[in-house]
Amino acid sequence: MSGMPTSPPLAPEWVALDWGTSNLRAWAIGPDGSVLAEAQSGSGMAGLASDAFEPVLLDLIGDWLPAASRTPVVACGMVGSRQGWVQADYATVPCPPLPDMPFAVAPSADPRIRVHVLHGLRQDRPADVMRGEETQIAGLLAREPAFAGLACLPGTHSKWAQLADGRVERFKTYLTGELFALLSEHSVVRHAVQSTGTDDAAFVEAVDAALARPAWPSRQLIVTGSPAA
Repeated sequence: MSGMPTSPPLAPEWVALDWGTSNLRAWAIGPDGSVLAEAQSGSGMAGLASDAFEPVLLDLIGDWLPAASRTPVVACGMVGSRQGWVQADYATVPCPPLPDMPFAVAPSADPRIRVHVLHGLRQDRPADVMRGEETQIAGLLAREPAFAGLACLPGTHSKWAQLADGRVERFKTYLTGELFALLSEHSVVRHAVQSTGTDDAAFVEAVDAALARPAWPSRQLIVTGSPAA
């Protein structure tokens, strides 16, 4: 009795990766730029040793790859940090989100892949860096070339970037996601955090209050998170 036939690999034109501190997301891209498949993993950069990146990647996308050719893989995010798979350079703002500079190439043994890692952006004064968000900004500007204003890029370390004339002029990092994780999992406030459901009206009210009185949130967290509350 013969076994069940196996499906051929997707054979994408290339694979896009967003490999951040906490998560890995992958997209198989077809010749026409369409997304053939996508996958994600909780294996972020922060939890991986230097020799673990390639096995984690192949475990996620291995079924997409044809054996007879080498598929380009283009990655952005913390995978290009000093603690990542390979260290990629920074471009200094103000500059386009993806200036003309070479990608870093990550060391890989599997002949089916060649992994290119995009650079990050740095700001000298005040000192700040981003990795991954510059690619999201490039996507925004590809869709809205004339966009000028403030872009918010939420995440473990959220970025607020000022954009003008197709460039990133300046940006600031906020520990929004990390702060939420710490407060909701390791502080007294965790007793007041519900795991399901949202209250849009309460969220808008809290944002308005924080903008009007920036010193207010830390005080209100204590009041709301108190066991007696």
